[in-house]
Amino acid sequence: MPTGIGTALLGAGAATAGAGVATSLGIAAIGAGVGLAGTVASVSAQKKSARAQARAADVQIQQQRQQATRQRRSAIRQSIIARTQAQAQAQALGVTGSSAVSGGLSSLSSQLGSNLGFGSMMSGLSQQYTGLSSQAAQFGSQAGLFGTVAGLGFGAAGRSEYIGAKYDKIGG
Repeated sequence: MPTGIGTALLGAGAATAGAGVATSLGIAAIGAGVGLAGTVASVSAQKKSARAQARAADVQIQQQRQQATRQRRSAIRQSIIARTQAQAQAQALGVTGSSAVSGGLSSLSSQLGSNLGFGSMMSGLSQQYTGLSSQAAQFGSQAGLFGTVAGLGFGAAGRSEYIGAKYDKIGG
């Protein structure tokens, strides 16, 4: 069923094409059909691409979570080692109950908390960046697809008389 724009374009073509109207319209219809089939295939491929990009982003986010978990464990392990070394040195010096040792151990705990908080924040930002990058790529692909569809439609409408005349000339 033609739309208002399609009816206007067909009417304009019929008014100006003269004897080649039927051929011109036939060529336009064939071109539109090919364009539509190509667009349907392109949209299908675009949807598959978008799903694949989303899955890739999910995998990358999972990798980032695993890396963050590993870094947290490493920071905890390093903190335990540093505390154990500090306690061993304090015991060797005979100052295990001093406020200096307690302050140093508290400082190590504070540094660990700070490092873990920063690592969690950076992991969250990386995951957010990955998700937004995936969306941006999807929207960019969609914009290109819609531009192509528009170009096909306007190209077929604008060239239908020329194509029809050439077809009539070669004996169609």
